[in-house]
Amino acid sequence: MANSLGRLYAIIIVLQFCLSSAAQNGTIIRAENLRHLRSVARINFADFPGELEIGWFEAKADASEFIVFDDAGTIYRVGMSGILESLAYRNNEAQVFSLIDAAYVGDVPFILYVLDDAYFINEQRLSSDRVPVALYAFDDMLFVEAIEDGGAVVFQGFLLEEEPAALRLISRKGLPDAGSDAPAVRIGRIDFPYVFVSNLVGSGLIMYRYPGAFSVENGRQYDLNGGPAVFGAVNVAGSHLAWSDPASARLNLLDLASGENTVVAELGGSYGQYHLLTADASAILVVNLDFSPAVVAWDVETGKRRDLGAYRGCTRIPDKVVLSEDGTALIIGCDTGLDTWRIVNDEKG
Repeated sequence: MANSLGRLYAIIIVLQFCLSSAAQNGTIIRAENLRHLRSVARINFADFPGELEIGWFEAKADASEFIVFDDAGTIYRVGMSGILESLAYRNNEAQVFSLIDAAYVGDVPFILYVLDDAYFINEQRLSSDRVPVALYAFDDMLFVEAIEDGGAVVFQGFLLEEEPAALRLISRKGLPDAGSDAPAVRIGRIDFPYVFVSNLVGSGLIMYRYPGAFSVENGRQYDLNGGPAVFGAVNVAGSHLAWSDPASARLNLLDLASGENTVVAELGGSYGQYHLLTADASAILVVNLDFSPAVVAWDVETGKRRDLGAYRGCTRIPDKVVLSEDGTALIIGCDTGLDTWRIVNDEKG
């Protein structure tokens, strides 16, 4: 098996990045500066030594570095100067390898993967009595979302120890059973420590937040006018939820503290593939609205729509779209590569 990431061999190649002079200006995306949000950096998969066809990625908090992978299972840590490290966990082609997920804790990337019939984070083997499906970094810990026998969801919390360098399991939280026979769905693309469960009959919504509210008794309940909520996004502060209904009739913003809901815009059935909410909850971004390869945003206060333009050329809808943890970048990944958008203060537009 390969050595730890700190001892990996580096392969440096020059990628064709389209960078503006303001690509690293660190300006947080807000409603007031949406007109300056533009594509500033692109990572082209055609420039890699391996074949990359999936636009999945994991981004560092400031979007200065990414994890991507190719068809052969080679994992690349990519910075603005090119490939910083490449990693192959298989010792031979007969081994079965699949990347499951990745997460950064500060500057350190952690890779969750399956090798043959065993699951690992970097080089540490995990218990085999449940199937890991996602990896999250939160509060300087790693959390593995896993499926137990019978289908129950559990979140395992690992503390990062320096001496010896290892992951120590210190918590285990199951996803609460809402205790109702009514059909419900967990709203996807909302990362731990939040879990939202929407009642599909009516307009009930329950929010669970680790650690204190991972129980039926402590889950925060909301009654949504115009629900149920089936698409959504939480801002990094965890203060608001942007959501829309199954018919994509309206775009809404829910204040998670007060429970007050605001209709931001009438969508008229226009379906958005990805919803994103700025750090200050002042703007909602939608990527790929009605299958159009473009970025659209709404000012929450005024309801004004702003069409921000097309993202990089892709042969299908993006595989992953996120706002960076620090709120300064929009990252779009598809089969041709990554596209990073930032605030460019050039007084255009």
